Amino acid sequence: MKLVSQKLDWIQALRGIAVMAVMLSHARYFFLSTPEWGVVDSWLGPGAMGVDLFFIISGFIMVYSTQKSDGSVASSIDFSIKRFARIWPVYAVATIAYVILVKDGMAYFAEPGRWTILLKSLVLFPPVPSDVPFFGFTLPLAWTLAFEVYFYAVFCISMLFGRGRWLALCAWMLATVVAIPLIEHNHAFYVRTNFNFSFDYFNLITNSIIVDFMAGVGIAHIYLARNLRLSSRILCLNLMWVSIGFAVWCNYTTAADFHGATKWGWLLALMVLCIALASKTVNLAPPRFLVWLGTISYSVYLFHTLVQFVLSRWLDEHGIPAQPWGRVYITTLFAIPVAALSHHYLEVKLGGATRDLLARMAARFSKPAAAAEEESTALAQPVPLRKRSA
Repeated sequence: MKLVSQKLDWIQALRGIAVMAVMLSHARYFFLSTPEWGVVDSWLGPGAMGVDLFFIISGFIMVYSTQKSDGSVASSIDFSIKRFARIWPVYAVATIAYVILVKDGMAYFAEPGRWTILLKSLVLFPPVPSDVPFFGFTLPLAWTLAFEVYFYAVFCISMLFGRGRWLALCAWMLATVVAIPLIEHNHAFYVRTNFNFSFDYFNLITNSIIVDFMAGVGIAHIYLARNLRLSSRILCLNLMWVSIGFAVWCNYTTAADFHGATKWGWLLALMVLCIALASKTVNLAPPRFLVWLGTISYSVYLFHTLVQFVLSRWLDEHGIPAQPWGRVYITTLFAIPVAALSHHYLEVKLGGATRDLLARMAARFSKPAAAAEEESTALAQPVPLRKRSA
């Protein structure tokens, strides 16, 4: 049975919605010292749920994009190269730009320990492990990338198990997210819980927000299962409508008020599952702008706070009056073209060049090993005896 759409435009549209929600959530800080703060915070603050939606989508995409993985080392290396080239170069540029434009360049390093924080930030190792789950990165938004990269690493290793990859992935996640916290600390499924592990990185890998990724993995398997399909178009449309409306309603009540599987995560996972099932029956055609926004969403995410800070400071320095809503509008307006430029020059150009370079290096290192294996195989073959001449 053929799926209605293989383009996954609905996934890209969800990315666009997620990044817009996060951007507006951060823009609400323009109201921080105003009488309207309470109302604006209650309306825009829940936009932070976009992070959980991103994590669910990441889990989904990783399954979808590695369907043809053969369990070989070469396949895992190819996966890791593509993920690194996709994530790190643009992140490194965004971090350096943030230090220069927001932290006043070298003045940032006047305080002892800042170089260490920057280096840890660049390798996405939590600089302040006790500040769970944000970890005090130089670029504050990088806390989400730390979880993303960890999930990619575990996912990459699980690919080496071939047909047992999903069992290996689930076993590792159960051990780290459930078993270890349960044994050591009687467990706490709240993402801000600090378990105070002596090894700092354990505060990241045991955090329950990782369940968001696994929800995406599960949804992808349901989506790809040919026999799991709803035949009723009316049922599909109603499932989408109710799941979206229910997520929005819970988001503005005490039912969900923070990150994690027990908060925003399960609501959004239910919503994505319903949309995924519906997309197998109904030809979803989201607005092209949302699809495009989803395409550049990574750059929007990395650079929107930088645009908010720099543009707002420029308005203040030039004495241009701008009320909080005006700042929300103008910074959102300019954040999108800045992200489009970043997507083209940093994600596509720089990221593509990095991917090609790493692929060539991997091929160069693999050739001697392949040649040695071929030579070893050849030497192991029996040499046929020559017939004596009469």
